[in-house]
Amino acid sequence: MASNGNGFSRNSSSSQLSNGSTTVLKYEKSSCLFCNEWFDSQTFTEHLIHCGQVLEQCPNGCNAFMPRIRMRTHLKECPRSKAQQSHSNSLERLDQFVDNRVTQIEKDLSALRSVLNEEIGQRLHLITDVGNLRKYNQVLEDWKQDADDNVNNIKSLLSEEIVQRQYEVSEAYKDNVANYETIKKTKTDLQNEINALEENIKQISMEVVEHVNHLNDNTMKLEDLILENEKKNLNKFIEIEDFLNAINNDLKTNSKQANLDLEVKSMKNIVCETEERCEKLEIIVNQINTKLHQTMQTVADLENHLATQQRLGSLQNTRGHLVWRIKDYSKKLEDAKHYDTILHSAMFSNKPYGYALRLDILPNGKGTWKGRNLIACLNVIAGEYDALLPWPCRLQADIIIRDQHCSSEDAQDYVKTILVRKKNDEFIQNNQYFHIPHKVIMSRNYLRNDCLYIEVRVLKNP
Repeated sequence: MASNGNGFSRNSSSSQLSNGSTTVLKYEKSSCLFCNEWFDSQTFTEHLIHCGQVLEQCPNGCNAFMPRIRMRTHLKECPRSKAQQSHSNSLERLDQFVDNRVTQIEKDLSALRSVLNEEIGQRLHLITDVGNLRKYNQVLEDWKQDADDNVNNIKSLLSEEIVQRQYEVSEAYKDNVANYETIKKTKTDLQNEINALEENIKQISMEVVEHVNHLNDNTMKLEDLILENEKKNLNKFIEIEDFLNAINNDLKTNSKQANLDLEVKSMKNIVCETEERCEKLEIIVNQINTKLHQTMQTVADLENHLATQQRLGSLQNTRGHLVWRIKDYSKKLEDAKHYDTILHSAMFSNKPYGYALRLDILPNGKGTWKGRNLIACLNVIAGEYDALLPWPCRLQADIIIRDQHCSSEDAQDYVKTILVRKKNDEFIQNNQYFHIPHKVIMSRNYLRNDCLYIEVRVLKNP
C-alpha cells in the first residue's frame, strides 16, 4: 500500500509481456484532506459532505474561518451576528448552492472511477489471453520439434534398411554366378568323358558298360544338382519379390511422410495466425494504456477542480495575471508523446467576479503541429458568476515564456498575443490555439533545471 500526492492509496499489480513489464495502478482508498482519515471509495464522498474539520467562513462577514464542527459556537459569540442576519441568509443560500455543486462533482468523480476500474479489469483479461496464446505457441513449437526429430529418425532407419537389402541382393547374385560356373564346368567335364568313351568303345566293351553306368550315375547327380539349384533360385526369386514388396511399403511410408509434412505446414499457418492475433492484442493493450493514462489525468484534474470548489467556490487569483511553473517538463513531454496528455493550469479570473479562465497546454502538439511544437490555448470555462457577466465573451491576453537568465536586464521573454471569444450557450467552444516550436523552448534559458515558467496577462481593453 502506497500513497500519492493527491491523497489516494493504491496497490500495484504487474503482468509480464513480450516486450517488457507493465504496472497497473488501482485506487482502493482515499484520505480526507481535512481530517487525514482513510475511507473506501463508497464512503469517501459521504464523509466529505459531513466532515467536521472542513473550514468554513463565518456567514456574518467577520472574516473568520472555523471548522464546521465549531461554527455554531462561533455564531453565538460572533459580534456581527445580529447586524448581519439578512446577509447570513444570502450566504446560506450560496453555501447550499456550492454544496450542491460539490455533490454533483463527487458523483461524476465516482462514475469516472468505476469506468477506470472496468478498464483495468479489461486490460488484465487481455494480458491473461496474451499469456495463454504464448503458452499455446510454445506447445506448438515443442510438438513441431518432436515431429521433426521423429521424421529424421525414420529417414535414417529407412536408409539403413535400403543399404542392407542391397547388400543381400548383391550376395545372392554372386552365389548364382558361382553356381552357373560350376554347372558349366561340370558339363565340359562330361563332354570330355563322352568323347573318351566313344574313342574306347570299340576297344573295351566292358569298360563301355561301366562308363555308361558311370555316365548314368553322373546324369542322376546332375539332375539332382539342377533341381537343387532350381529350388535355390526359386527361393532367391521369392526373397527378391519380398524385397520389392518392402520397397513398396517404404514408398507408402514416404506418402505418410508427405501427409505429415502437410500437417506441419498447417501447424505453421496456425502459428502465423496466432502471432498476428498476438500483435493485434498488443495494439489493443497499447490503446487501452493510452486511454487509461488520459482517464487518470482527467481524474487528477477533477480532483484539483474539487479542491478548488471546496474553497468556498471562489477564485483566489482575480487580477487577470497568472504565473505557471511547469516542473519535470521533460517527463511531461515524454508522457505526451505516448499518451497525448494535456496540462491544465490553475483557474484564475480577469477581474473580481469576472470570467473563469484556464490555460491548457499540449506539450507534444496536435494535428499537423504534432511532434514539433507546443500547442496552448486560453479557455473560458464555466464560472460562478457567468449569469452576471456580458456575453459573448471577448478577451485579449499576452502569453509569455519567461527567460530564466541570471541577469534580468539580458533576459528576452517570448511573447504571444491571442484573442479569445466564447458564447454563453456554446457546449464546445472554438478555442484559438497558438504554437511555440520546441527548438524555441530549448533555446536561451526558457527551460532551466527542467522547469518552464509561463505567464498570462489578460488585457483590460481588448
